[in-house]
Amino acid sequence: MKIPDRPMPGDRYRASRADAGPIGRIDAESFDQDTAFTRAVSESRSRQTEQPALADRLDALAQPAASDSRSYENARSIELLQHVVDSILPKLEADDDIVAMARDIIGEELEWRQAWEGRMNEAMAPSLDDDPGEKSLS
Repeated sequence: MKIPDRPMPGDRYRASRADAGPIGRIDAESFDQDTAFTRAVSESRSRQTEQPALADRLDALAQPAASDSRSYENARSIELLQHVVDSILPKLEADDDIVAMARDIIGEELEWRQAWEGRMNEAMAPSLDDDPGEKSLS
C-alpha cells in the first residue's frame, strides 16, 4: 500500500517558535539545588576515575585471589573428593545408575591423585641408601 503524495504545509518543517520572554532572576533555592546536583555529579565522576570499571570489579569477584595455597594442594583435593563420595553422593536424588557412575568416576580420580601424590612423595623423599656425605667411587 502506497501512501499518496499529499501536499505538506511549509511551516510543518520548521521548528515552532517559543515565546522569548524577558530573562528573569534565578531564585536562590533552585540555584542551590543545581549547584548541589552539579557537585554530586562531579564527585561521582571523580570517584569513578579512581575505581576500576564495573566489569573489572565483577571479574575480580568471580576470580578471587588465592589467600591460602594449601587449598590447592593435592591432599586437599583428595579430601574434598572423598567427602563427595562419602557424604554427597548418598544424599543425591538421582537414579542409582547415575550415582554409581559418578562414584566410579570420582573413585578413578581419587586413585589417580593418590598415585600421583605417592610418586611425588617418593621423588621428594631422599633415598635411605644414599648418604650425602659419601661419594660413590664408581
